[in-house]
Amino acid sequence: MKFNIKQIQWSKKWLFTLVLAPLIVLLSFLLFIYVNTGPRKISLLNTNSKVVIKKTNGNYSFYKNGQPFQVKGGAGNEYIKELVSCGGNTIFCWDTSKLNSTLKEAEKYHVNVIIGLDMPSYDTPGFYTNQKNIDTLVMKYYSVCMRYKDNPSVLAWCLGNELTMPFSFTQTPFYKCYNSILSMLHKNDPDHPVSTSLINVPKRNLINMQWRIPALDFLCFNSYSSIKTFQHDLKRIDWICDKPYLISEWAPNGGWEADMTSWAAPIENTSTKKAEQFYDFYKNFMPVKDSRFLGSLAFYWGNRQEYTNTWYSIFDENGIPTEVKEVLNDCWKNTSTNHNAPKLKYMLIDSLGAKENIIVSAGSNHRASLLLEEGYTGSSVTYVWQIVKDDWMTWGRTWDNFKKPLKENGLFIDSSLQFPNFTAPLKEGPYRVFITVYNSKGYCATANTPIYVVE
Repeated sequence: MKFNIKQIQWSKKWLFTLVLAPLIVLLSFLLFIYVNTGPRKISLLNTNSKVVIKKTNGNYSFYKNGQPFQVKGGAGNEYIKELVSCGGNTIFCWDTSKLNSTLKEAEKYHVNVIIGLDMPSYDTPGFYTNQKNIDTLVMKYYSVCMRYKDNPSVLAWCLGNELTMPFSFTQTPFYKCYNSILSMLHKNDPDHPVSTSLINVPKRNLINMQWRIPALDFLCFNSYSSIKTFQHDLKRIDWICDKPYLISEWAPNGGWEADMTSWAAPIENTSTKKAEQFYDFYKNFMPVKDSRFLGSLAFYWGNRQEYTNTWYSIFDENGIPTEVKEVLNDCWKNTSTNHNAPKLKYMLIDSLGAKENIIVSAGSNHRASLLLEEGYTGSSVTYVWQIVKDDWMTWGRTWDNFKKPLKENGLFIDSSLQFPNFTAPLKEGPYRVFITVYNSKGYCATANTPIYVVE
């Protein structure tokens, strides 16, 4: 048999093109991925730790001092005694300035505390390009770690809340800083696992995290109305990430998910409607059958100004609970109880509801109305009406240090009535008319309606 030299050369050329060249590219890519992978934890499961996450009979669970449990609780830093009375066992505290008092109260009532350590997102101008900023942050959290790591109430650390993370093929100052703090926590406190929190189920971020910060022990997901599709969304990306997880924030209808007025003011549900939604979300959409589910934390166990001072708040400013507390009691204890909180139907301004875009003239006269469910009469409850300026200009730009706007004085003729008359503010802009209903059983109910004043 005769061989043509040109045919042999042609065969070698195509062998390299079709087989060797792609193989070299693939191996180079895999080597690149390996070299740029973030540092891994030396031991992913330290059975001697005070707190571990174990997989037993196919299901993950927290084990603290050898005892398994599922997280039931809320994000906040107070009302811990009330949390325990409802069957809760965990509080998620992001305010390190209040950690000392929170941990003391938690230890008193045998409640676990997840400590949140906030971090700037990677696109915070000038932060991660300034080594002094990074050194200061590392030392700050080293100090927090060393101060609280031996506290018996500590359950875990959460490094970063809903961070925006860069997608890059090379290491960045953000990931170097993040992994240095993560390694510091693991080195100095091997007794407690570390997590970070994400919004819903972000596929891109999860890919990033598996590659850049693989040493995280578990994940935290913050999910509001999207909890209805959470299990489906998570199942679609099991191949990316199979870590155990917490639902670290959940509540119905986040402010960005609400219906809005024509001037972009989100319309808030009554506390009665929120209570119904909390129960529905927990009973019908919480991923309790997922083997990786570690538990959930309701938002917000306390009083917080965000959109309004009642939007997420389970308690009023004086610590009086709404019906949401009673609903969570039923959820966490798997019971069905008669609720004591007042039940509201709806409130109106001059027979108009919030969706009808109530625009009024400055100084004009109006009538507010509140309709309660059957069984509540004017003699068994008290009413407190207020009008406050809406702080809507900051929505979507900042989520820190919100403060409740001061109430507008002298606008209600008698703010203790069920159907009071009031005068509209004199200055143009967006406002809200608030009503809080208190009863003798120690509960309250809330509602509000946005209005816009024109001069």
